[in-house]
This record gives sequence, structure tokens and C-alpha cells, in this order.
Amino acid sequence: MTLILQKIENLSASKLNLATTLLAVLFAIQIQYIQHGWINPDSVLYLEAANFFSNGEWKAGFEVFAWPFYSLCITAVNKITQLGVHVSAQILNVLFFAIATYSFIKIIQLAGGKQRQVIAGALIWLSAQYMIGGVLEMLMRDEGFWAFYLLSIVFFMRFYQQHQLKDALLWQVCIIVATLFRIEAISYLMFLPLIFIFQTGFNTKQKWKHLLAANAINIGLALVIILAFAFNDQLSTKLLGRLNEVFTTNLWQQFTQHLNDKSSIMSDQVLGEYLNEFAVQGLLMTFIYVIFVKTISATGFVNVILSVFAIRQNKQLIQPAAFSVLCASAFIALLNMALIITKVFVLTGRYVLAISFILMVFAAFYFAELLFKDPQNKKVKWLVLALVVFMLGGAVKNILPKQQGYNYQQEAIAWVSKNNKSNKPVFYEDSRMRYFAGVPFIGAGIYNWELLAAENKSNPSNNYEYLVISHSTQHPEKEVLITEKLPEYHEVNRFSSAKAKKSIAIYQR
Repeated sequence: MTLILQKIENLSASKLNLATTLLAVLFAIQIQYIQHGWINPDSVLYLEAANFFSNGEWKAGFEVFAWPFYSLCITAVNKITQLGVHVSAQILNVLFFAIATYSFIKIIQLAGGKQRQVIAGALIWLSAQYMIGGVLEMLMRDEGFWAFYLLSIVFFMRFYQQHQLKDALLWQVCIIVATLFRIEAISYLMFLPLIFIFQTGFNTKQKWKHLLAANAINIGLALVIILAFAFNDQLSTKLLGRLNEVFTTNLWQQFTQHLNDKSSIMSDQVLGEYLNEFAVQGLLMTFIYVIFVKTISATGFVNVILSVFAIRQNKQLIQPAAFSVLCASAFIALLNMALIITKVFVLTGRYVLAISFILMVFAAFYFAELLFKDPQNKKVKWLVLALVVFMLGGAVKNILPKQQGYNYQQEAIAWVSKNNKSNKPVFYEDSRMRYFAGVPFIGAGIYNWELLAAENKSNPSNNYEYLVISHSTQHPEKEVLITEKLPEYHEVNRFSSAKAKKSIAIYQR
């Protein structure tokens, strides 16, 4: 193993970066292939909006999703390639992951990493279970955010180290594009440049000069927007899209309203009369625990441990200016996580990956120390070997074909299409089923099957021939209700997920 690592280490930094990026492209292509067209429910919104845009139905496309930059990107690729919306999204997915990989490796190099740190980083990156095995397979705007968020850190880090204006401008362009994918990226645009105030070795005038340079474009954009609204009364704030969520006078109320409501419930129904004053504190402690657990889950326990050791030895391993930028980025990521969970009481792993990327950079430095060290202790040698096997195993697992039942929804839709030769009406319970079936988009989310009973009684001629309904082991009562409320339908087939916890039942009239 040592000999192989040494041969790889002999490659130049540029060649090693290119090789890692090309390998990431192959990973992304393979992951799209083994998906066989499966998508996340949120992906339906982006793809359907892109369909509307491609057909020139701009108003309908903007109504589907209020922050449509990703859908517009899909539309652009579709117009250029004429390969269809779905394939265009897959092409973008591969491209974004390539940019993210290149940027991740470049951050390691800017932080003082050489070939050995790049090798360690590549192993960590390609073996990431949640990022690659869980999110990359989805056609989501998150991959676009990854690409430009990491690329923005590359340029910001270079500006923080070298103070060249072109890097300051490129950092702003990239983070603005990242914001167009995910609105929370605006936190980096607003707060990351503030670290210039604490940069040592510069007087106050120089610090303000660097701070203004790092904000030149967004200050200019802000002035343009303010002047446009000041001199044109016909402009509506609706044109700002989701920016209205950020620049609003009741922002604090938005973030605290849900917290206050939930704390009242916890105070009255859980803690009771003698402990009710601790409701808010209890919820905040729960939030901290959730953030901690989600960070470990999204980053990987091994990577978190490696990053902790790297942070403890930062002065010996990581270039100081780069370390400051990485720590500031991690702090903003934590701030975003705290705001999201406080506002909506939801924190999926996708919102955590911004800090996971930073921790993976730290982990790469300590992992490189272990990889290329020649310890006399045999236990340490076995530990390093175990880590390498673990990461190679994770990388292989990410690209292995999916198990039977993964595409159970598409299999159910295909069965209906095959057996419904007369093209009789079919009820699909959610928007993803309708997307797989290729029928017109009528709205997002779940459609109320319970209304079918009333519809069937009021107008029997419009009855659906087939009902395609999802079930899960967590809600067995749903099947009983369907039998009771829709006795005219009987189950004719069922397709189950890999672990049979979820299924799609097909009912025929």
C-alpha cells in the first residue's frame, strides 16, 4: 500500500487534481446510471418548472418554484443539447460535482496541502456515504450550491492570502450564484468578509479596503435595487423572490414564532406547572443535540474524529490564513443550521453538508499524516490499513448497483402503463408518480385520495379505472380506510421497496 501511495504522490499537483476530478465525473455518471431515472420528490418541482420554461410557459414555470435558477439552468442545457429535461439535469449534476470536487481539492492545496493531503482528501471525498450515496444521486439544486459554495471559498481564501482584486470579484460572483441555488448561501456573502476586521498584520485602513473589495459587487447590486425601487413605484418586492425572506422587517418574528408556539406546547403538555419555565431552554438544548448528531451523520463519524485531531494540531498542519477562512465558514454554516431548525423545526442532512465539507478538509490533513507516516507501532499500522480499507469500501459501495426494489415506484407506473391499454383515467397519489407516468403536472405534493369517494358518488362517469396509492408499514390504517371508503376498487398488484417498508398498491375499479 505504501508503494502505491508513493507512486501516486509523485504525480504533479495539477495532474493529481485533474485525475481526482475525472474520477469524480466517472462516479457521478455511474451514480446517475444506477438510479434508472429515480428522483427525489423535490426534484419534480425543478424538472416540471424546467419543462414549462422549455415550452415557453414562463409564468407557469415561475409559479411552480419561487427560486427557479436551477430550473433555468436545466432549460439552458436542454435548449443547447436537445436531450430532454431529465438528461439535461443529469448532465448538470455531473458538471456540478466535477466543479465541487476540483474546488474541494483546491481548498486543500490552498490550506497548505501537498500531494499526500490531496490523496487523503480524495479518499475522504469519494467515500462520503451521505454526500455521494445519499444526495448526489438526486437531481437537486444542492449540487449547484456545492459547486459554487466551494468555488467561492477557493477565491475568498486566495483573496484573504494574496489580496488580489480579481479573486475578490470572483468570490462574490461564485457566492451570488450559490445563493441563486440555495438562499442560505447569502449568509456567507454577508458575513464571511467580516473576518478581514480581525486579520492581523494590517492597519485599519487596509482592513477596510479589503473588506470593501470583498463586498464591491453586492454593494453595487444593493444600490441598483434600492434606486430601482425608489424611482419606479410600479416595481413589486415580489420580483425579489425568496430574498423577501431575508430582507423583511419581521425577520426576527419569523424565526421566533414557531419556537414560541412549540415551547408553549412543551410547557403546557410536557413539562407541566413546575418546570414550564424551562421549555425554551429545553428546545434549544434539543436543537444543539440535533445539529451535533446530524453533523456526524452527514460528515461520517470517522471524518469527524479525524477533523477534531487536525483542528487540535492546526498550526502544524494547516496554513493559518486558510484555517481562519475555514473556521469562519464553518461558523456561518452552524449559524445557518441553527436558523433553519429554529424557523421550521426541520434539519435534513442536505442543510448540514456545508459544514461537512469544511470538516472533510480538516480530516484530509490528519488522515495524510497517518497515511504517510511510518509508525513503529504495529497497532497504528493496522489502524491506518483499516481506515484505507474502510474508505475504499465506502467508495465502492457508493457506485454499486441499487438493490432490488429501489425503483419500485417506477415499476408500478410501468405496470399500469402496460395494462391500461385503453388509456382509461388513472389516479396517481403524488406528483412524483405523475412525473414517472409522464402525465401533466397539476401541483406539488400529495393528492387527497379520500376525496375520490365523494367524487365517485357525485359523478360516477368520471371514475378512475386505476388508483396508484403509496403505503408504508408506519401507517397500516390507510389500507383499511381505502377498503372502507372505496369498496368499488380492489387491489390488483403491489410493488414494494427493498426492505418492504414502503409499497405502491394498484387498485382497479
